[in-house]
Amino acid sequence: MSIGKAAGILSLMTAEKRLRLLAYIDERDERLAKELYDAMLLFSDLLTVDERGLQNLLRATDSAVWVVALKGAEWPLVERILDNLSPRAADNLREEMALLGPVQRHRVQAARQTILQTALALQARGQLWFLGKGRDKDVIF
Repeated sequence: MSIGKAAGILSLMTAEKRLRLLAYIDERDERLAKELYDAMLLFSDLLTVDERGLQNLLRATDSAVWVVALKGAEWPLVERILDNLSPRAADNLREEMALLGPVQRHRVQAARQTILQTALALQARGQLWFLGKGRDKDVIF
């Protein structure tokens, strides 16, 4: 199995399980654990997306998906998403998030995976860049 495939599987796990597994791997093979971590794409990695790429991602993803995906997300990420929307779209997203109520974890994870898959597709077309974590090593800024 390739590092990329293994990292993709790890990205689908809950944070607690992912961290336990990475700690286990790190005890046995520190280099492998670092390669897996560097290759993993997490929802919080959207904080590292370039501005134009983030705007492309917001346009390419339905706002209803963002409402669910941002449920329970770190505030800096929510704030960054809202800052990259028009004032009207940001207000609409805030309102929908406030009205949403409790959401099952698997729905949140599915929405986040949809956004991450869209981000990867945009990255493959050169319309989005992840800064850091090894994904921009072939890019000159």
